[in-house]
Amino acid sequence: MRRVDKIRRAMAFYFAVLLFCILLPVILSYALGYKIDYRHFKIYKTGILYISSRPVGASICINGKMCQSLTPAQIEELKPGDYKVEVRKDGFYPWEREMVVRPNMVTKADRIVLFPITQEMKAISRGGIRDFTAYGNSFIYYMKSSGLFRSDMDGGDMKRLSSYSDWPYDIIGKRFSVDGNELLFFTTYKLSMLHLQPGAIKVDEVFTSQDPIIDAFWYPSAGYIIVVTHRDIMVVELSDFERRNAVSLYKFNSRPRSVSYDDNKGSLYFIDTRIGEDSKNSNFLYRLDLKQKLFTGLMQLLIKKEPDAGYEKR
Repeated sequence: MRRVDKIRRAMAFYFAVLLFCILLPVILSYALGYKIDYRHFKIYKTGILYISSRPVGASICINGKMCQSLTPAQIEELKPGDYKVEVRKDGFYPWEREMVVRPNMVTKADRIVLFPITQEMKAISRGGIRDFTAYGNSFIYYMKSSGLFRSDMDGGDMKRLSSYSDWPYDIIGKRFSVDGNELLFFTTYKLSMLHLQPGAIKVDEVFTSQDPIIDAFWYPSAGYIIVVTHRDIMVVELSDFERRNAVSLYKFNSRPRSVSYDDNKGSLYFIDTRIGEDSKNSNFLYRLDLKQKLFTGLMQLLIKKEPDAGYEKR
């Protein structure tokens, strides 16, 4: 019996050693982020998908297979490659995206917003509105066929500010002044200004252009408007005279496709075609700085063009 016990113990020992040698690589592989493909006899590193959504508790579907976890969830031990990820929740529009899982890395989709199918919507004003604009988070101004109205952001406290109703139907842009006392609005060929001071609400026609207007901007801390047309960049003076002075700052070589204005620095960015021997009509990004030194020179031109106001020199 003793000899048989010794043989059994030896067999158990060697079997345990053999099992340990077989399982050790597997355990270490999983611990180090590896996975074994027994079908193809390959070892590969795995990756992780982290999915979160707002609202939470949405179901996750990867390559058509539903996951057991709900958002937020971390799906581990994924083979590197492309995955089609779908996030669904009853009452919300689904979210889906092709995501790439990389070895030994976490791929995140942690800013998912699911939008409700039934949106909250209500009418905050009656009909007759030709256009509107909002001033910050304070007021909404309504250009109606019955006048100019103002309400809070929820449509409450509606007030009629003016009986003026000759609003154009084709307004393409609106910009408030820095203090919010004037509203610049323009159509393809005409620039107008709405004065919003209490007791002095009126509409002035500022400028009529021969070329289509692309955009218009307030010049900071001055009574001037920067007007961009298909042909040039102009500065228009907001004087009290019937004839307002205008100066062309730059003439485009081709119709501009994109214009941006920095209100703080007074810089205008635009794309134009540079014509030259080595440029071959290439598009360049330009910046026009309307700084005080440059603008002082422009004002000299405006002063020369200013109509006689009847003042005498002393």
